[in-house]
Amino acid sequence: MKLMGVDVGFAKDRATTGIACLDGHKLHLSRAKTSWENRRARVPEGFRPSVIAIDGPLLPQGADELVRRKCEYLFIKDPFSRRCKPGLTHWGYGLALRRAAIEAGIQFSQLLNDSTSVNRGMVRRDGPVVEAFPNAFLGVFLPEEVFRCAPKLRPGEKFDWLYDRVIQDEKLLSALSESSELPEEVWHRLRVETNHELRAALICLLTAAFAADGTATVVGDVKDGWFWLPPKSLWQNWAKDGLDMAEESYEDELETIEAVNEALAEEGEGRPAAEVHAEIRKKISTTFSAPPKSK
Repeated sequence: MKLMGVDVGFAKDRATTGIACLDGHKLHLSRAKTSWENRRARVPEGFRPSVIAIDGPLLPQGADELVRRKCEYLFIKDPFSRRCKPGLTHWGYGLALRRAAIEAGIQFSQLLNDSTSVNRGMVRRDGPVVEAFPNAFLGVFLPEEVFRCAPKLRPGEKFDWLYDRVIQDEKLLSALSESSELPEEVWHRLRVETNHELRAALICLLTAAFAADGTATVVGDVKDGWFWLPPKSLWQNWAKDGLDMAEESYEDELETIEAVNEALAEEGEGRPAAEVHAEIRKKISTTFSAPPKSK
Protein backbone atom coordinates (compact mmCIF):
# COMPACT_ATOMS: atom_id res chain seq x y z
CA MET A 1 0.00 0.00 0.00
CA LYS A 2 1.47 3.30 -1.12
CA LEU A 3 -0.64 6.35 -0.31
CA MET A 4 -0.08 10.09 -0.03
CA GLY A 5 -1.91 12.89 1.77
CA VAL A 6 -1.17 16.55 1.05
CA ASP A 7 -2.37 19.63 2.93
CA VAL A 8 -1.92 22.45 0.42
CA GLY A 9 -0.32 25.58 1.81
CA PHE A 10 0.58 28.54 -0.34
CA ALA A 11 2.59 30.83 1.89
CA LYS A 12 5.66 31.74 -0.13
CA ASP A 13 8.07 32.14 2.77
CA ARG A 14 6.95 29.37 5.17
CA ALA A 15 6.67 25.58 5.04
CA THR A 16 2.87 25.32 5.15
CA THR A 17 2.39 22.30 2.87
CA GLY A 18 1.96 19.14 4.94
CA ILE A 19 2.94 15.84 3.29
CA ALA A 20 2.18 12.33 4.55
CA CYS A 21 3.58 9.32 2.68
CA LEU A 22 2.70 5.74 3.55
CA ASP A 23 4.89 3.05 1.98
CA GLY A 24 3.68 -0.28 3.33
CA HIS A 25 4.21 0.04 7.09
CA LYS A 26 6.54 3.04 6.83
CA LEU A 27 5.06 6.48 7.49
CA HIS A 28 6.92 9.64 6.53
CA LEU A 29 5.71 13.13 7.47
CA SER A 30 7.20 16.43 6.35
CA ARG A 31 6.44 20.07 5.62
CA ALA A 32 7.42 22.01 2.53
CA LYS A 33 7.13 25.37 0.80
CA THR A 34 5.27 25.92 -2.46
CA SER A 35 7.93 25.22 -5.09
CA TRP A 36 7.99 21.75 -6.62
CA GLU A 37 11.71 21.49 -5.95
CA ASN A 38 11.12 22.02 -2.23
CA ARG A 39 8.11 19.72 -2.09
CA ARG A 40 9.78 16.97 -4.11
CA ALA A 41 12.78 17.02 -1.80
CA ARG A 42 10.49 16.22 1.17
CA VAL A 43 9.16 13.03 -0.44
CA PRO A 44 11.13 9.80 0.15
CA GLU A 45 13.32 8.87 -2.81
CA GLY A 46 11.58 6.49 -5.18
CA PHE A 47 8.17 6.78 -3.51
CA ARG A 48 5.36 6.20 -6.03
CA PRO A 49 1.86 6.39 -4.54
CA SER A 50 -1.18 4.76 -6.15
CA VAL A 51 -3.60 7.34 -4.65
CA ILE A 52 -3.01 10.95 -3.59
CA ALA A 53 -5.55 12.90 -1.50
CA ILE A 54 -5.11 16.67 -1.55
CA ASP A 55 -6.74 19.11 0.87
CA GLY A 56 -7.64 21.80 -1.63
CA PRO A 57 -10.30 22.45 -4.26
CA LEU A 58 -9.64 20.34 -7.34
CA LEU A 59 -11.51 20.59 -10.64
CA PRO A 60 -12.12 17.97 -13.33
CA GLN A 61 -10.31 18.50 -16.59
CA GLY A 62 -11.99 21.17 -18.72
CA ALA A 63 -13.99 22.73 -15.85
CA ASP A 64 -14.42 26.51 -15.73
CA GLU A 65 -11.91 27.91 -13.25
CA LEU A 66 -14.61 30.15 -11.76
CA VAL A 67 -17.32 27.50 -11.51
CA ARG A 68 -19.44 27.35 -8.36
CA ARG A 69 -19.11 23.87 -6.93
CA LYS A 70 -21.96 21.63 -5.86
CA CYS A 71 -19.89 19.89 -3.18
CA GLU A 72 -19.15 23.25 -1.53
CA TYR A 73 -22.76 24.37 -1.81
CA LEU A 74 -24.01 21.25 0.00
CA PHE A 75 -21.71 21.81 2.99
CA ILE A 76 -22.45 25.50 3.48
CA LYS A 77 -26.04 24.51 4.28
CA ASP A 78 -27.34 23.63 7.71
CA PRO A 79 -26.44 21.60 9.69
CA PHE A 80 -22.90 21.70 8.28
CA SER A 81 -22.64 25.50 8.16
CA ARG A 82 -21.87 25.81 11.88
CA ARG A 83 -19.93 22.56 12.20
CA CYS A 84 -17.68 21.90 9.19
CA LYS A 85 -18.40 24.57 6.61
CA PRO A 86 -16.02 24.94 3.64
CA GLY A 87 -14.93 28.23 2.19
CA LEU A 88 -16.30 29.02 -1.26
CA THR A 89 -13.54 28.87 -3.83
CA HIS A 90 -14.86 30.65 -6.93
CA TRP A 91 -13.72 34.09 -5.75
CA GLY A 92 -11.32 35.94 -3.42
CA TYR A 93 -9.08 33.97 -1.05
CA GLY A 94 -10.88 30.77 -2.00
CA LEU A 95 -10.00 31.24 -5.66
CA ALA A 96 -6.33 31.68 -4.74
CA LEU A 97 -6.54 28.40 -2.80
CA ARG A 98 -8.21 26.73 -5.79
CA ARG A 99 -5.38 27.77 -8.06
CA ALA A 100 -2.77 26.63 -5.52
CA ALA A 101 -4.51 23.26 -5.16
CA ILE A 102 -4.67 22.72 -8.90
CA GLU A 103 -0.96 23.52 -9.16
CA ALA A 104 -0.25 21.08 -6.32
CA GLY A 105 -2.32 18.41 -8.06
CA ILE A 106 -0.28 18.76 -11.23
CA GLN A 107 2.97 18.70 -9.23
CA PHE A 108 2.26 15.69 -7.03
CA SER A 109 0.60 13.67 -9.81
CA GLN A 110 4.10 13.34 -11.32
CA LEU A 111 4.81 10.90 -8.49
CA LEU A 112 2.03 8.46 -9.35
CA ASN A 113 3.11 4.92 -10.03
CA ASP A 114 3.23 3.59 -13.59
CA SER A 115 -0.17 1.85 -13.40
CA THR A 116 -1.93 5.17 -12.83
CA SER A 117 0.30 7.48 -14.87
CA VAL A 118 -2.27 7.72 -17.66
CA ASN A 119 -4.42 9.88 -15.36
CA ARG A 120 -1.74 12.36 -14.36
CA GLY A 121 -3.01 15.90 -14.03
CA MET A 122 -6.66 14.83 -14.16
CA VAL A 123 -9.23 14.74 -11.37
CA ARG A 124 -11.82 12.03 -11.93
CA ARG A 125 -14.35 10.33 -9.72
CA ASP A 126 -12.40 7.09 -10.10
CA GLY A 127 -9.00 8.70 -10.52
CA PRO A 128 -5.83 8.42 -8.45
CA VAL A 129 -5.89 12.09 -7.34
CA VAL A 130 -8.80 12.91 -5.02
CA GLU A 131 -9.90 15.89 -2.97
CA ALA A 132 -9.87 15.66 0.81
CA PHE A 133 -11.95 17.91 3.05
CA PRO A 134 -10.54 17.33 6.55
CA ASN A 135 -13.06 19.47 8.45
CA ALA A 136 -16.01 17.51 7.08
CA PHE A 137 -14.10 14.22 7.30
CA LEU A 138 -13.83 14.77 11.06
CA GLY A 139 -17.09 16.62 11.56
CA VAL A 140 -19.43 13.90 10.29
CA PHE A 141 -18.00 11.51 12.94
CA LEU A 142 -18.94 13.66 15.91
CA PRO A 143 -22.21 13.35 17.83
CA GLU A 144 -24.51 16.34 17.70
CA GLU A 145 -24.09 17.11 21.40
CA VAL A 146 -20.35 17.73 20.91
CA PHE A 147 -21.14 20.74 18.75
CA ARG A 148 -23.57 22.15 21.30
CA CYS A 149 -20.59 22.59 23.65
CA ALA A 150 -18.26 24.02 21.01
CA PRO A 151 -16.39 27.20 22.01
CA LYS A 152 -16.26 30.28 19.84
CA LEU A 153 -13.34 29.66 17.50
CA ARG A 154 -11.30 32.06 15.44
CA PRO A 155 -10.72 31.46 11.71
CA GLY A 156 -8.31 28.56 11.25
CA GLU A 157 -8.98 26.99 14.66
CA LYS A 158 -11.92 24.77 13.69
CA PHE A 159 -9.83 21.95 12.20
CA ASP A 160 -7.68 21.42 15.28
CA TRP A 161 -10.74 21.53 17.53
CA LEU A 162 -12.46 18.86 15.40
CA TYR A 163 -9.26 16.81 15.29
CA ASP A 164 -8.89 16.82 19.06
CA ARG A 165 -12.53 15.83 19.59
CA VAL A 166 -12.16 12.76 17.37
CA ILE A 167 -8.69 11.69 18.49
CA GLN A 168 -9.57 11.97 22.18
CA ASP A 169 -12.64 9.77 21.76
CA GLU A 170 -11.35 6.17 21.73
CA LYS A 171 -14.71 4.83 20.59
CA LEU A 172 -14.72 7.05 17.49
CA LEU A 173 -11.06 6.39 16.78
CA SER A 174 -11.58 2.64 17.12
CA ALA A 175 -14.49 2.72 14.66
CA LEU A 176 -12.31 4.64 12.23
CA SER A 177 -9.34 2.26 12.53
CA GLU A 178 -11.54 -0.82 12.14
CA SER A 179 -12.81 0.54 8.82
CA SER A 180 -9.38 0.54 7.19
CA GLU A 181 -6.27 -1.60 7.10
CA LEU A 182 -3.71 1.07 7.87
CA PRO A 183 -0.69 0.13 10.01
CA GLU A 184 -0.53 0.96 13.72
CA GLU A 185 2.12 3.62 13.08
CA VAL A 186 -0.54 5.78 11.39
CA TRP A 187 -2.89 5.57 14.39
CA HIS A 188 -0.06 6.25 16.81
CA ARG A 189 0.99 9.35 14.90
CA LEU A 190 -2.60 10.56 14.70
CA ARG A 191 -2.79 10.41 18.50
CA VAL A 192 0.44 12.27 19.22
CA GLU A 193 0.79 14.75 16.35
CA THR A 194 0.36 18.42 17.30
CA ASN A 195 1.46 20.30 14.18
CA HIS A 196 -1.49 21.71 12.20
CA GLU A 197 -0.17 20.97 8.70
CA LEU A 198 0.95 17.43 9.57
CA ARG A 199 -2.36 16.68 11.25
CA ALA A 200 -4.17 17.78 8.11
CA ALA A 201 -1.83 15.67 5.95
CA LEU A 202 -2.65 12.62 8.11
CA ILE A 203 -6.40 13.14 7.60
CA CYS A 204 -5.71 13.43 3.88
CA LEU A 205 -3.85 10.13 4.13
CA LEU A 206 -6.93 8.51 5.69
CA THR A 207 -8.98 9.96 2.84
CA ALA A 208 -6.60 8.37 0.33
CA ALA A 209 -6.97 5.02 2.11
CA PHE A 210 -10.77 5.06 1.87
CA ALA A 211 -10.57 6.18 -1.76
CA ALA A 212 -8.10 3.39 -2.54
CA ASP A 213 -10.30 0.63 -1.12
CA GLY A 214 -13.47 2.04 -2.69
CA THR A 215 -15.35 2.75 0.55
CA ALA A 216 -15.19 6.56 0.56
CA THR A 217 -18.38 8.59 0.34
CA VAL A 218 -18.02 10.77 -2.76
CA VAL A 219 -20.02 14.01 -2.83
CA GLY A 220 -20.26 16.34 -5.84
CA ASP A 221 -20.58 15.98 -9.59
CA VAL A 222 -18.61 15.65 -12.78
CA LYS A 223 -18.89 19.34 -13.72
CA ASP A 224 -17.03 20.81 -10.75
CA GLY A 225 -15.48 18.03 -8.67
CA TRP A 226 -16.05 16.03 -5.52
CA PHE A 227 -15.21 15.67 -1.83
CA TRP A 228 -14.01 12.23 -0.74
CA LEU A 229 -15.28 11.57 2.79
CA PRO A 230 -15.42 8.59 5.19
CA PRO A 231 -17.75 5.64 4.55
CA LYS A 232 -21.38 6.61 5.20
CA SER A 233 -21.60 3.85 7.81
CA LEU A 234 -19.35 5.97 10.06
CA TRP A 235 -21.41 9.16 9.77
CA GLN A 236 -23.61 10.40 12.58
CA ASN A 237 -27.33 10.48 11.78
CA TRP A 238 -27.43 14.29 11.82
CA ALA A 239 -24.80 14.34 9.04
CA LYS A 240 -26.57 11.71 6.92
CA ASP A 241 -29.88 13.55 7.22
CA GLY A 242 -28.19 16.90 6.66
CA LEU A 243 -26.64 15.78 3.38
CA ASP A 244 -29.99 14.46 2.16
CA MET A 245 -31.66 17.79 2.97
CA ALA A 246 -28.86 19.77 1.31
CA GLU A 247 -29.19 17.63 -1.83
CA GLU A 248 -32.94 18.33 -1.94
CA SER A 249 -32.35 22.06 -1.47
CA TYR A 250 -29.78 22.05 -4.25
CA GLU A 251 -32.16 20.33 -6.67
CA ASP A 252 -34.96 22.76 -5.75
CA GLU A 253 -32.73 25.73 -6.51
CA LEU A 254 -31.72 24.22 -9.84
CA GLU A 255 -35.40 23.83 -10.73
CA THR A 256 -35.99 27.48 -9.84
CA ILE A 257 -33.13 28.59 -12.05
CA GLU A 258 -34.41 26.45 -14.93
CA ALA A 259 -37.90 27.91 -14.52
CA VAL A 260 -36.52 31.45 -14.61
CA ASN A 261 -34.47 30.69 -17.72
CA GLU A 262 -37.50 29.22 -19.45
CA ALA A 263 -39.61 32.24 -18.52
CA LEU A 264 -36.97 34.61 -19.82
CA ALA A 265 -36.85 32.70 -23.08
CA GLU A 266 -40.63 32.46 -23.52
CA GLU A 267 -42.04 35.68 -22.09
CA GLY A 268 -39.20 37.73 -20.70
CA GLU A 269 -38.15 39.50 -23.89
CA GLY A 270 -37.83 43.19 -23.20
CA ARG A 271 -38.39 42.80 -19.46
CA PRO A 272 -35.76 43.06 -16.72
CA ALA A 273 -34.48 39.64 -15.65
CA ALA A 274 -34.97 40.56 -11.97
CA GLU A 275 -38.67 41.21 -12.60
CA VAL A 276 -39.21 37.84 -14.25
CA HIS A 277 -37.16 36.13 -11.56
CA ALA A 278 -39.32 37.66 -8.81
CA GLU A 279 -42.51 36.51 -10.51
CA ILE A 280 -41.29 32.93 -10.88
CA ARG A 281 -40.13 32.75 -7.27
CA LYS A 282 -43.55 34.06 -6.16
CA LYS A 283 -45.30 31.36 -8.17
CA ILE A 284 -43.04 28.65 -6.74
CA SER A 285 -43.50 29.83 -3.15
CA THR A 286 -47.28 29.97 -3.67
CA THR A 287 -47.30 26.46 -5.07
CA PHE A 288 -45.55 25.06 -1.99
CA SER A 289 -47.24 27.21 0.65
CA ALA A 290 -49.80 25.75 3.00
CA PRO A 291 -53.48 26.16 1.98
CA PRO A 292 -55.45 28.80 3.91
CA LYS A 293 -57.24 27.61 7.00
CA SER A 294 -60.99 27.22 6.66
CA LYS A 295 -63.08 29.53 8.81
